[in-house]
Amino acid sequence: MGLLDNYKKSQVVMKREVYKSNFDYSEFNEIDKENLLELEKRAIHTGKILKENLLELGEVFLEAQEIFANNKNGQFALWYEGLGYKKDFVYLCLERKRLAMNYGSSKIYELPDRAIKDIKKIRQKDETQVDEILEAENPREKLEEIKKILFPKVILEVDDDLSEDRDFIKRKISSLLPKLKNNNLDEAKLKNIKELLLMIEKEFE
Repeated sequence: MGLLDNYKKSQVVMKREVYKSNFDYSEFNEIDKENLLELEKRAIHTGKILKENLLELGEVFLEAQEIFANNKNGQFALWYEGLGYKKDFVYLCLERKRLAMNYGSSKIYELPDRAIKDIKKIRQKDETQVDEILEAENPREKLEEIKKILFPKVILEVDDDLSEDRDFIKRKISSLLPKLKNNNLDEAKLKNIKELLLMIEKEFE
C-alpha cells in the first residue's frame, strides 16, 4: 500500500470537512483551479505523513545513537550509512527530536531544515530565544527577527592592498601543515579537508 492509497482513503475525511485554501486562485480557470486545489490537499496530506516519519526517525536515531555510545565503538555513522542515510539528515532528525523533547513543542516538525540549523546556532548563543521562536504565532518570522539581532551581517570593506591577507593565509597554511602531518585523522575529518581543498583548487582554475 503506497502513499497515494493512504491519500485516497483520507479523501473521505477531507470531503466531510469544508476545505478552505489560503491561496488566491482567482486568476486561474476553473479546471486549473480544481487541479491545484486537489494538489494542495495531497501536499498537505503528504506533509503530515512526512512529519510523522521525521518524528519516528528522530526516535529511532536517538535510541540507536545512545546504544552505540554505551558500547563506545564509534560505529554509529557506519550503521546509519549502511541503511542509506546521510550524516546531515540523521543529525537534523536528532536535533528536531532533542528540541521537541526540551521545549515540548510540535512546531519543531513544521519548520524546514534551514530553520532547525538556525535554531541550533541561536540555542548555542542564547537559549532563552528558542522559547520565543516556538511560542510565536509565526515562528519563521520570529526566527528571522532574532537572527538579525544575534547575527548581524558585517559588511566588509574591500581593501585594495591585499598584502596583509596574503601574509595571514601563508601563516595559517604553515601552522596547519605540521598538525596535518602529526595527527591521525578520522574519515569524517579527511572528507571535510578534501572538500575544502577542492574548493581552494577551484580558485586557481
